[in-house]
Amino acid sequence: MNNLSHEYSRLVPSASAALVAALLLGTSSPATAQQAAGGAAVERGRYLVTITGCHDCHSPKIKGMTPDLTRALSGRPATTPLPSPTTTEVHASADLTAWNGPWGFSVASNLTPDAATGIGTRYTEASFVTTMRTGKKPNGTAILPPMPSEVYQNMTDDDLKAIFAYLRTIKPIRNPVLAGLPPPIPPKP
Repeated sequence: MNNLSHEYSRLVPSASAALVAALLLGTSSPATAQQAAGGAAVERGRYLVTITGCHDCHSPKIKGMTPDLTRALSGRPATTPLPSPTTTEVHASADLTAWNGPWGFSVASNLTPDAATGIGTRYTEASFVTTMRTGKKPNGTAILPPMPSEVYQNMTDDDLKAIFAYLRTIKPIRNPVLAGLPPPIPPKP
């Protein structure tokens, strides 16, 4: 056997093994592809929540205006009092989770997946997208200032779905944001 034939016969089994390994490693099931797409959507949602400033209002603060990430996106704590009433200005609580203004009072909602006090069972992906598009919660109440609804109304459906996907992955925190407050004014018909 000449040197070329010998070299060829030595490489063929190695190349075949490499090809089989590449095919096995490169083949993904539909479930794996779906998980990868879901992971990408969650990461996109995390990014959007960060750059759109959701923590500015929906997360309680520690040390000035630093969000308390142990209570991330859990909304107004029951210990945060409403700011003084006003009809001509906007007053905010020290942690920016409660406001008073010409519209009345508003508090930051609990965006965690807690079933009782967060978005848990109150929202589906479709109802979340509809809420962001219309500025109305599933129960018919309007999203109040200072929530920048117009920013979210201009996002793509994929962006809103990514935000929802991310919110479903964060730690659920039981936090009734309206605790200790007067009942909200019902929506006008």
